[in-house]
Amino acid sequence: MERKNIFEILNDKYDVKEEIGKIDFLFNNALLIVHNNLTFQQNQGNVEAVVQDMLFYNWKQRRACLSCEEIREKLRIDLTKNEPNDILTRLEYYLNIINLVNTKLTYPSCQKTQQFAMLEKNIEILLDHLNYECLSIKEDEKIVLIPKNPAATSVAEISTKETAIAILMYNHSTLKGNLSQKQNLLLKIYLEYEKLLKKGIEGFSDYFDKTRGLVNKLNIKHNNKKEIENLDNKQLEEWYDELYQLLLFCVLIKDNVKRKNKAEEFLKSLK
Repeated sequence: MERKNIFEILNDKYDVKEEIGKIDFLFNNALLIVHNNLTFQQNQGNVEAVVQDMLFYNWKQRRACLSCEEIREKLRIDLTKNEPNDILTRLEYYLNIINLVNTKLTYPSCQKTQQFAMLEKNIEILLDHLNYECLSIKEDEKIVLIPKNPAATSVAEISTKETAIAILMYNHSTLKGNLSQKQNLLLKIYLEYEKLLKKGIEGFSDYFDKTRGLVNKLNIKHNNKKEIENLDNKQLEEWYDELYQLLLFCVLIKDNVKRKNKAEEFLKSLK
C-alpha cells in the first residue's frame, strides 16, 4: 500500500465541525490594532468589537439594529449548533463583519494581525469544502453565500451587473420556498435575454421554445395565475427551478455557438 505524504493525511483529516470551531475562536480572538490620528492613541479589539465601535452605526445592513449582539440574536447564531444551515448563517455573518473592516479601515489607521489573516484564510478553506462562494454586493455593503454553480457563474460573467446579481442570488439558501422573490429574479434574467430566446439556434430551437413557453405559462411575464392554479407551491417552485436552469442553458448555447464558430475558423486557417 502506497504511503500518503503528510499533506494528503492532513487533507483527509479535515473535519467541518472542528474547523468551524477554529473559525469561531479566531473571530472572537483575532485582534485589530486601531490608531486614532487625532489623539495618536492606539487601541485594539477583536473584529466585532472594532466594527461595533467604529463602523456599525453607519452600516447600511444594520437596519434598525443597535448592536452586533442584536443581529446575532435575530439570526439565532449559536456556537453550539453545527448543522449546515447554522454554519452557513454564522459564516455569512462573520464575512459581513470582516468585509466592513476590509472596506472601511485601511492601513496604517488599522493594522490587521496574523490571526485576522488566518481567520480569513480558514473561512476561505471551509467554504471551498462546503462548495460555497461569496457574492459581494458593494453598493449594499453586504456579502451573501451561494452554492458554487459553474453554469450560473459563466452566464453571470457575460450579463449586466443587475442580471448577474439576480442569476447568482437565485441560488441563495434563504430563497427556498420564496416564490415571489424567485419569480422576480427569473423575470430580470428573462428580460435581459428575451431577444436571444426569440431567435432559435439550429439544433437547439426546441430548448428556446420550451423556455419561452414556461416563461409565458408560469406567471413570470404575464399575469396568468389561473393556468397554474392546480399546482401547489412545491410543484410551482420545482418548475421555477427548471426554468432557471433552462434560461442558463439557452444563454450558454448562444455563447458556445460563437466559441464553436471561432474555433472552426481557426482550424480552417491551419489547413
